Amino acid sequence: MSVPQEHRSGRPGGSPAPAKRASHPAAPAPSAGSAHPEESPGPAYPAGPAQPLGSAHPEESAGSARPAGSAQPEGPVPLVGSAGLPGSAPTAWRGKRLGLPASGAGSVAGTGPRLGAFVVDVALSALVAGLFTAPELPRNWSLVAFLAEYVVFGAAFGQTPGMRLFGLRLARVDRPGRVGIVRVVARTALLALLVPALIWDADGRCLHERYTQTVLIRT
Repeated sequence: MSVPQEHRSGRPGGSPAPAKRASHPAAPAPSAGSAHPEESPGPAYPAGPAQPLGSAHPEESAGSARPAGSAQPEGPVPLVGSAGLPGSAPTAWRGKRLGLPASGAGSVAGTGPRLGAFVVDVALSALVAGLFTAPELPRNWSLVAFLAEYVVFGAAFGQTPGMRLFGLRLARVDRPGRVGIVRVVARTALLALLVPALIWDADGRCLHERYTQTVLIRT
């Protein structure tokens, strides 16, 4: 005896039983070009930003980044002097080695004021000597008056009338204090030879001032 079809399928009308559902959802198909899951078991990390062409690798340039387009200067960097310009020499002035300022009171007297004071003292000494030799010319008596003027006024006041007129004064360079009669006499004797007064150093001191450790400064 044959069993009806509906009894064999368990459903009336003989409709087939639905297929069993999979116990696990199917994994998504790998995209083209991706590695096989078994070949890359680790977690996937997002790809970093693309490195610009021509730039160094981050591990190769550990220092600070430079702006794009800035070129590294070739050769040694030029030194900047005290004047603020590249390659300029440090600022120097007469009397710097002596500890004197570059300008103003206490600085080394310039050539113009020195020459002016000398002319005034020569004219004044010739006028004084002429008062004693009139109506004759003073001749060598003017030199005597000039030397006496430098010794007396230099030792007593540190400046002659011509120096005072142009704002100049004698000073010592070895230590503060008065010049003294010995230094004034030695300076005046060398000045009378004229040659020491025509040779000076980088500090603006003539030979008769170097030998006596004196300097002519502005007041």
